[in-house]
Amino acid sequence: MEQQEQRTSLRLVVVDPDLDAQCDRVEGDLLAPLAESTRGAPGHHSLFTDGLTAFRRIRTALAEAVSRGPRVLTPNGRWEHEGLRLVDLSRTDTDLLYALLRELSGALVAPQDAPDPSGVVAALNGDAALVGTLARVLSLVDLAPDDDTRALLGAVESATDDEDVRLTYAQEDAWQRLAHRVTMLLTESAPLHRFLY
Repeated sequence: MEQQEQRTSLRLVVVDPDLDAQCDRVEGDLLAPLAESTRGAPGHHSLFTDGLTAFRRIRTALAEAVSRGPRVLTPNGRWEHEGLRLVDLSRTDTDLLYALLRELSGALVAPQDAPDPSGVVAALNGDAALVGTLARVLSLVDLAPDDDTRALLGAVESATDDEDVRLTYAQEDAWQRLAHRVTMLLTESAPLHRFLY
């Protein structure tokens, strides 16, 4: 049991349609084609097929967390923060995806005349945006902990069975800061639309 706890980590994730769309793009336009195009290349094929498998496990864990709940409500109980979930992710899977991201980033910055025996550069076709999307998805499912994530993780973790979680006003402030941070990660820009209500 202790070994299992060492291999997994409870993460606070904001799961929403924008994250789903970016996950679709990473899986369908980056990882699956790379796994296919590097078939037969020693070393790299295993990295990309294993990375695709790890990414699919992460997506399954996200979907399970959404269906499991709990509902997270504002302090007055009138509104729900739908996407705020706790997800138990394998550290092995996230570490593998970080290794894959380093490999892809290295391939993108390599000199254009450098040999490409694995076919990674050719498979990427210079599409740095897809590699950036993978980096954003990883940063969203593996948020760097801070006071806000710790406060919200504690609030959601305290829920039992199907019990709703009603945030305190301090936790609501933490949620607003986290939502701003997540929006900036998803869009790579300041989320000005948040001030247009």
